[in-house]
Amino acid sequence: MRITFCGAAETVTGSCHLVEAGGRRVLLDCGMFQGRRPIEERNRQPFPFDPREIDAVLLSHAHLDHIGRIPQLARAGFSGEILATRATAEIARLMLADAAHIQVEEAAYRARKARRRGETAEAPLYDMGDVLDALTAFRRTVEYGEPIRLSGDLVAGFRDAGHILGSAFIELQGRGGALVYSGDLGNRNQPIVRDPSPPPHADLLLVESTYGDRRHRTVTDSVAELRGAVESVIAGGGNLLIPSFALERTQEILYVLFRLWEDGELPACRIYLDSPLAIATTRVFGRHLDLFDADGRGVFSRSPNPFDFPPLQFSQTTDESKAINALPGGNIIIAGSGMCTGGRIIHHLRHNLWREESGIVFVGYQVAGTLGREIIDGARSVRVFGEEVAVRSRVWTVNGFSSHADQPILLDWIRRATPSEVRLVHGEPPVLESLAKAIDREIPAAVSIARWRESVDLSA
Repeated sequence: MRITFCGAAETVTGSCHLVEAGGRRVLLDCGMFQGRRPIEERNRQPFPFDPREIDAVLLSHAHLDHIGRIPQLARAGFSGEILATRATAEIARLMLADAAHIQVEEAAYRARKARRRGETAEAPLYDMGDVLDALTAFRRTVEYGEPIRLSGDLVAGFRDAGHILGSAFIELQGRGGALVYSGDLGNRNQPIVRDPSPPPHADLLLVESTYGDRRHRTVTDSVAELRGAVESVIAGGGNLLIPSFALERTQEILYVLFRLWEDGELPACRIYLDSPLAIATTRVFGRHLDLFDADGRGVFSRSPNPFDFPPLQFSQTTDESKAINALPGGNIIIAGSGMCTGGRIIHHLRHNLWREESGIVFVGYQVAGTLGREIIDGARSVRVFGEEVAVRSRVWTVNGFSSHADQPILLDWIRRATPSEVRLVHGEPPVLESLAKAIDREIPAAVSIARWRESVDLSA
């Protein structure tokens, strides 16, 4: 069994790992690179393998940094099968269609500016036609714990990673031994989703490292911090912006706000979910109550519930979104994208960043080089739509809602896998180094950091 790291190696996005075993060539994820321009430019580079020779793609979950290059893979000749849980397959369709829409819109904007300069702009990475072609590869879905025979010698299995709805960590059993790929491992005691399942034994364990250098605050502390931000901003007549990923984080924040409202702890305000993608994804959640934890099933089986309660309003159209910024203050605005790299949150930032009475709560990871990271790092002003905007609003970072495991959870999960070897992926360099040192200190396994396009062999 040979593994080649084609993404999320020494960086936190672009997850893609090629496994060659049992006469098959299989990809673990096929994600988009996000963040600084040098990293993003990898999206336009050819794949370091021939897509026509890939037999299957196994998806851990439906975040774009794990699925975002699938349409390019299809355009380059991939004709194999994509395997994922049912929830992941449903959400992937929404995420890829939205990504294509954004790609085409941004390319058209760049083309208009380029024409005025007498230049030619880059084409979009892909369009809706590429997405539709790629979706034909979703021919079947898998259940947690179901063995999937990829060849006579190679068997795959998916288990609940507890990261987002339908997420999985993936086990590959072959003649060379057992490879376990964490995908993105979930935090514990999150709203809605179950905790991560324990791992099987792994000869080689590929582990994400997003928060591998820190310990999260508890969910209880994070709810208290969010409540404090809401009370402070709403009492002052400002707007509270929550840049949020359409998938999972938005639904969790709605859950928390609903519980505050139900307990009489939410001040009088209006809550706007200003993201067509998040609205569509929220509907998918409603079809998969079987994947919720016990508390989540109880809360969502009654009315009102976190997706339907009086202060909450959905903003579908562009006109509805624009109208929010014409309203008096006292609004909670949840909009994408979660890292402030595009989407409707950018417009709300332009209207609110410079207002001292307003606030921003970051509830997700901010990749280096993104607008969200600039704000968190204390920038006094940032560029929004080419305009310099002062940052005077209050800023909170609430990391207890993270859907990624922190260092203690990662170490416990790795220890349970009793691995012979650990390779760290999906992390920024300082974080990778920190987690590697902790593993070396606490777990009897060889540990190293995966390098981009490096290949390693696993043999019995």
